[in-house]
Amino acid sequence: MREPLNISIDWKEKMQFTATNDKSDYEVAIDVPNKDEGGENKGTTPKLLFLQSIAGCTGQIIVMFLRKMKAEMPTKFKVDVAGRLTSDHPMYFESIDITYYVEGNTDVNKLKKVIKMSEQQYCGLTLMVSKLANINTVVFFNNEKIEIY
Repeated sequence: MREPLNISIDWKEKMQFTATNDKSDYEVAIDVPNKDEGGENKGTTPKLLFLQSIAGCTGQIIVMFLRKMKAEMPTKFKVDVAGRLTSDHPMYFESIDITYYVEGNTDVNKLKKVIKMSEQQYCGLTLMVSKLANINTVVFFNNEKIEIY
């Protein structure tokens, strides 16, 4: 088993926290946008940060494997993630939509393969979340929707 990943959040004021970790010097501001809840919208919310983490995880895996396959890299690559929360507390994601936008001369078969590998084998976040919520994947390659599943 690997050593644990450690983070810490420090309360600043109202609903504002600063998140740090033991692997880098980077900080992330966490807050809520709603003033009725004490927020000032001076950071991202925990749920949005979670969705950003999913996008970053799968995106990095895709880039890593395209490089390992010596595929031509995309000229543009973007990942959008949208999560649908349940209506009642505790609100959690019942479904997550991941949309990939890829442009360039990347081999489409390699692209399909690495997206599947990322979501089903290597991105621990998509793998973990898929056990709890429906994950819907859409891929646009050079502005055309392609099927990967």
